[in-house]
Amino acid sequence: MLCKTLLAKAVAKESQSTFFNISASSIVSKWRGESEKLVRVLFEVARQQAPSTIFFDELDCLASKSDVTEHEASRRLKSELLIQLDGLANSDDRVFLLATSNVPW
Repeated sequence: MLCKTLLAKAVAKESQSTFFNISASSIVSKWRGESEKLVRVLFEVARQQAPSTIFFDELDCLASKSDVTEHEASRRLKSELLIQLDGLANSDDRVFLLATSNVPW
């Protein structure tokens, strides 16, 4: 287990929250619409289990900068992720998001 995962787990434990450890490969599906559904369900379960901490390892793989060559499935997944994040910002749900990236700003 990597130090960044241990740090995220420690944050979840200290805040007495349910811990969700998510990697890019666990969200991406080859089936149309399945990736977006997985993101939606993740956030629904996190809200139900609140307080909770969602840890996205290597979020840059899912939420990289958009460009014209980006695949439609990637755009849909990114859009769903942004919708769910926006929903957290506009609610009283106690869901905390931590993420790592291999691309510094």
